[in-house]
Amino acid sequence: MLPARAQNLRRSRAWLGACVAASTLVLAACGSTPGGASASPSAVTTPSVPANPNALIHSDGFIALDGQGNIYVSSGDGPNPHISKLSTSGQLLAKFVGFTGDIGVQGVAVDGQGNVYGAEQGANDVVKFSPDGQVISRIGASQIGGPGGLAVDLRGVLYVADEVNNAVEVFSPNGTLKQTIRGAFGKTRGLAVDGLGQLYVADHESGRVLKLDPSGKLLASFGQGVNDIMLSYPIDVALDRQGDIFVTDPGGMALQKISPDGMLLAKWPARDSHHPISVEALPDGTTYTTEDADDGKSARIVERSPTGSELAVWS
Repeated sequence: MLPARAQNLRRSRAWLGACVAASTLVLAACGSTPGGASASPSAVTTPSVPANPNALIHSDGFIALDGQGNIYVSSGDGPNPHISKLSTSGQLLAKFVGFTGDIGVQGVAVDGQGNVYGAEQGANDVVKFSPDGQVISRIGASQIGGPGGLAVDLRGVLYVADEVNNAVEVFSPNGTLKQTIRGAFGKTRGLAVDGLGQLYVADHESGRVLKLDPSGKLLASFGQGVNDIMLSYPIDVALDRQGDIFVTDPGGMALQKISPDGMLLAKWPARDSHHPISVEALPDGTTYTTEDADDGKSARIVERSPTGSELAVWS
């Protein structure tokens, strides 16, 4: 039986939002076990350093990075739908507003030009912003049943997890729907795309990650006990330059790292009864995850080294 908060992560529930002001930046020096599946970094007491009080981190927010390492976090279930841009040190740099709905913003992505995309739940579309926060276009209205995770490839092609229609909608750089990928998805959530245009889909209900070729053909499936990989309601997926796969497993309260050939490399449990929600990775395997507290009343961002040591926590 999953914890109550993990059960609530199913998208079929009525989303109940909660948010917390980003009031502290905690830098932690924690240990990990190099190689193989590693244990949770040990908790230590460290001084709190004040962070920007306006940098709000909300429950069920998704995360993305740009080419400079800046961090973008969607407001998730929080009020006043927006995307926050944070520096690498956790300071608020900008807020992207202009969403017309009031339900929330889920997936977030940044393309090679610095344009920012946000999945707007209320209007069932994706809002595209210029790097300076101006609304450029609204993509997919009347074509997306319920936008969730987002990904943008090297050509500027946008991939949208359609959580209502259990599909992935693919849009050209000018916003035209060019392809709908359907398969045996239980519920599509987070997405990632590699340099070859191969798509990785977090199948939330089926407890697996699917790897698809650009045409939508299934290439591989990770999870469901194969090679001892168990995923309990995975939400998001990310890749590093080696092709290693990072998956948030909120039911298992851990971030899992999987090799390109489907072997479990590491499993990093979240501390303090938190559930990993979204993940993004730098080329070297440094990861950033959003994590929700078990009671749903607070959230945080955790930066981890490639070996799983906690480098910073924003909460």
